[in-house]
Amino acid sequence: MAKKTDYFEHESLQDRDAVVDYLQALAKAIQKGEILLSDGDEKLLLQPNDLTLMSLKASTTKKSQSLRIKLTWNQKNDDEPDKEPLFIKAKKPKKSS
Repeated sequence: MAKKTDYFEHESLQDRDAVVDYLQALAKAIQKGEILLSDGDEKLLLQPNDLTLMSLKASTTKKSQSLRIKLTWNQKNDDEPDKEPLFIKAKKPKKSS
């Protein structure tokens, strides 16, 4: 018998402050060890463990830019964390003249 896979997806246009609020809420949920995603009738509870595989992908074109963040963890993880740190620097946007 096939395993049932729970799935959640949400897409919406948000202003920068709302995106920051969502990312801060996500960070707190990861730290707590429980992420509850909810959108109307859809709900999904995730329980990240101490070791999480993090993948960042960024791209830029003349028309758009994108940043993809993917977090993956196993229910039981015996792996060792990577030793190389990731650096992310926030920059102020350039002022338009």
